[in-house]
Amino acid sequence: MKSLIERSKQLDKTNIYVSIFRLHKSYLVLISDQESMGIGNVTLGIPPTIENVKVSAATHQLFGVQQRILSNIIVEKLSSFFNAPVLLLLFLKSISNDQEIIKPLISFLKEILNEISQNGKTNDTGSGI
Repeated sequence: MKSLIERSKQLDKTNIYVSIFRLHKSYLVLISDQESMGIGNVTLGIPPTIENVKVSAATHQLFGVQQRILSNIIVEKLSSFFNAPVLLLLFLKSISNDQEIIKPLISFLKEILNEISQNGKTNDTGSGI
């Protein structure tokens, strides 16, 4: 397991921590509002299998009921970006309303993906956004 990127940022009143690890032909993504991380929602995203067709990634909620929509949005975006399966652990302990964090969190993830893309640290095949 190789650490691809680790970032934190204050979004509104909450610090968000993001860690992305490259596994064998897949990725593990940890997102939390706690520095110590946690399990929280566990969601699996599988990239589209039909080439040259704009299809969303398939998502599977494995564990957890909080922030279901948010975790699905995140994992779809990440698995499409990496063109590989992504396992997301989303642990937002102090967030009670997804609406207050969804836009700033997605913007933060876009910054991270742009940084990964610029550094050429995408998937095993070298493709990016």
